[in-house]
Amino acid sequence: MSRQLPHRARQKLSSRQPALSSRQAVDKQVAWGKPSLPAGRQVDNVVDIFRCPLDNFDGLNERAKTRNRQTQTTLTDPPFQIIEKRDEWSLIQLADQTFGWLPNKQIKTTPKRDYWVKIKRFETNKSLPSSALNNSKIRQRLKGLKGIPYLWGGTTKHGMDCSAFIQKFFFELTGTLLPRNSREQKKCGKTVYSKDICPLDILFFVHSTSGRHHVGVYFDNLVWHFCLDRQGLSSETREEMKKRYRYLTARRLFKFRND
Repeated sequence: MSRQLPHRARQKLSSRQPALSSRQAVDKQVAWGKPSLPAGRQVDNVVDIFRCPLDNFDGLNERAKTRNRQTQTTLTDPPFQIIEKRDEWSLIQLADQTFGWLPNKQIKTTPKRDYWVKIKRFETNKSLPSSALNNSKIRQRLKGLKGIPYLWGGTTKHGMDCSAFIQKFFFELTGTLLPRNSREQKKCGKTVYSKDICPLDILFFVHSTSGRHHVGVYFDNLVWHFCLDRQGLSSETREEMKKRYRYLTARRLFKFRND
């Protein structure tokens, strides 16, 4: 999943609530993980985080909400930080560094605290030390994700997209958090040449028709990825992937060792 959507998919914004995009929020030099900012949790178990404030939100159909969804957060996730509050919407930042907008009626404040201090993160252009992982457990985890539908911006068992799959897969394996979208994930770890790709390297593509950025993980000589045209988790050879995607690059988060 990439943060940007095609122009034709953008929902009309409220004139009363001018948009502040994720990139603009970064340009404002919002302090990531700043404990002085108010913290909050959502009211419902799973809520959508949107790219921008949406006009007539309650009257929008699911298609309009889906195409403007940035990501999701659940009550099991760490609290988010409230960057800016407006009449009906607030700009928030999640623990994985994602910025987005949430209706104020979905927000309940929590005590100010550095909730993110113990979270380990993959760093830009830096890989972790080698790690021994069990092949059978990896296979079991991948197969356990089959049957979950594809959902743009989704992060739960009810639906997820390609970059949410990568983020959750590696967090469960290593306890280390990747950024939410594929463009930011592409900055983590170290670049790997195509001829040197190894198990658990992450591979990046562009869809040949939609132009959307895409990501998968290489394991058992297959690329495992969540894709819309296969309606969920798919495993394909690199040659099969080339029929629908243009390969971009690969990144190595750590040196894989089979224990």
